[in-house]
Amino acid sequence: MAKKMGIVVMFKINSGGGGPRVVVDLIKALNNFGYGVYFFSPWKLDFKKIEELFEPITIKKEYFLSTQKNRFCIEPNLSRKLMRKEFIKMAEDVDFIIDIDGGILHDYLPRDRKYIIWRISGIEGEESVLKKYGWKIRFKKMIKDWITPHKNTLSKEHGIYAVDDWTNQMLKDRWYLDPQKLCLYPAIKTKDILYKPSIKKNQAIILGRISPNKMIDESIRIFARGAKDSDYTLKIVGGLTPDSEDYKKNLEEIAKEEGILQKIEFVGNPSFDELRKKVEESRILIESQREISLTMTSIECLAAGVVVLVHKNGGTFREVLEQGKYGVGFESIEEGSEKLRKIIQGLEQKKINPHKFIHRAEFFSEENFQNRLKTILKENDM
Repeated sequence: MAKKMGIVVMFKINSGGGGPRVVVDLIKALNNFGYGVYFFSPWKLDFKKIEELFEPITIKKEYFLSTQKNRFCIEPNLSRKLMRKEFIKMAEDVDFIIDIDGGILHDYLPRDRKYIIWRISGIEGEESVLKKYGWKIRFKKMIKDWITPHKNTLSKEHGIYAVDDWTNQMLKDRWYLDPQKLCLYPAIKTKDILYKPSIKKNQAIILGRISPNKMIDESIRIFARGAKDSDYTLKIVGGLTPDSEDYKKNLEEIAKEEGILQKIEFVGNPSFDELRKKVEESRILIESQREISLTMTSIECLAAGVVVLVHKNGGTFREVLEQGKYGVGFESIEEGSEKLRKIIQGLEQKKINPHKFIHRAEFFSEENFQNRLKTILKENDM
């Protein structure tokens, strides 16, 4: 008889972005292992949209909140408190629970239920979004933080598996937790994203949700000052959020101020095929967000032979790029701009070898993800 695996997720997985993709890949792996997957989230799943964005998944049973309750699901901790009754029902139906990011719900576990946390989010990020943007974005962020400020609500009694070593260390240093040594890195479709020299364009790319905490404004300024005099264009590709419309207007104003508005293009909520095409066409990734775990998009870019230019304060530079062995780091807009100029020059002179990037990406392949997941399940007698 197949074992029953419960998955708890606080965000919608029917939208583009790294978080939803991580969850879809986890469900797919569990489907392949023969587990029955029981899924719990505040919102009902849109399977058609998930298939359009990612691929089909099989869910044995779905649990979600009533319309009345999910109206109040504006941030994770309050949402988890509202989910108590439904969580207990799901927990009684399954043999094992993987809670994405964790918090609060472990207090409601029925006796002897097995439970672990997979922490895919960073700790105490979004450090400066209040200061730089329009009043609507600032107001939304202030209300959200006032209702429930960032704090640790994770279990100290259950296993915590971080998405990378940077997050693992933050859990220790800032929240005084003791996560497992083994990290469950995300699954990357390295076999589906290829290095294709013949389709490369003089194109830089920014990947990730089009949202203020991604600091796309700084990446635009880096591109403007480092590539303005070149023939490079910039693609901004990512999932859309409620803040995206206001933020996009802010980004267009910055691009206009920097004199590069005609060089940029936004691509919202791309399917995987759209994302893959943009990545494979590009030569350079620019990523300015810091205080975050590694990003899946940076690994996808490595698989396509793209040079990754990233802020040094985060999991991507520390772990994916191994402190600069497989890419380039910066600590300010000025330094990022100068590094970008040198990268463009190096590409023009064919001094940059993409094959070492491709080799590095293989560490994060779907096959290696499934092997790590099997190890974790075995550690927990599953």
